[in-house]
Amino acid sequence: MLLVHATGWGLALGAAAVVAVLLALPPGFTTRVAFALGLALLLVQAVQQRPEGDFLVGSDLAGYGLLTLGLVVLVGAVVSVPRRRPTTAAAEDSTL
Repeated sequence: MLLVHATGWGLALGAAAVVAVLLALPPGFTTRVAFALGLALLLVQAVQQRPEGDFLVGSDLAGYGLLTLGLVVLVGAVVSVPRRRPTTAAAEDSTL
């Protein structure tokens, strides 16, 4: 996805693949959030300037779309984490 994001079909195909993997993983910190965090860290590394002086992700519409996709995936993974239910002792204390 990172190497073909400059083309329209590459960005669309990469986004579809990332969303499919995200939906296939069960919700949780060790699955979806770990995948999304890994993708976000990869994108952070990719936007750094290379030793040759160029960039892997350009500052054009496709580059911003790729970064937006990474942010949306990370937020979506965190939001999909199931909430913990209170224990019975905590539930009894809250009713008093």
